[in-house]
This record gives sequence, structure tokens and C-alpha cells, in this order.
Amino acid sequence: MNKLLYLLTAAIAALVLNGGFAGAADPVRPNDEAQPRASENQAGDPAAVKTAPDQAKQDEEYMAAMKKCDSLKGADKQQCVEAAQRKFGRM
Repeated sequence: MNKLLYLLTAAIAALVLNGGFAGAADPVRPNDEAQPRASENQAGDPAAVKTAPDQAKQDEEYMAAMKKCDSLKGADKQQCVEAAQRKFGRM
């Protein structure tokens, strides 16, 4: 479990660090302003686009939920893990 924690922490750090540089590497061109990007919400699209800080916060909440499952045993632990994975969409 510790290896998983270290791996997820490293992944979160990489996402946070890369989020700041991705915007600087993408210069805005005049013709692009008229067309919405594929990653942006379209009219009527209820899904929200997650930013790096939002994703990092969700990752922290997921790790906290998984840590709560560590104290459980057997079927209870498995149910706790599955519930956390469903809640955060990590199936």
C-alpha cells in the first residue's frame, strides 16, 4: 500500500507541476479564439472540465478515503475500497 501511496503522490506532483507549464507552451493564435477547444464544455454539456488544482484536491480526497480503508479487514476492507473507487471514478 505504501508503494501505491508513493506512486500516487508522485503522479499528483507531476500533474500539478506540469499544469503550470502547459499553459505557457500553448500560445493563443487569433483564429483559435472563434472555435471552442474540444476540452472545453460545449453548450448543453453538463460535464465540468477539471483543472490541475481540482484534480489534485480530488486525488487527496481519494487517498484519504483509501487510508480509512486500511484499518479494516477482509470483506469490509474490500467493500470500503470499492466504495471509494466508485465515488471517485477510479474503477
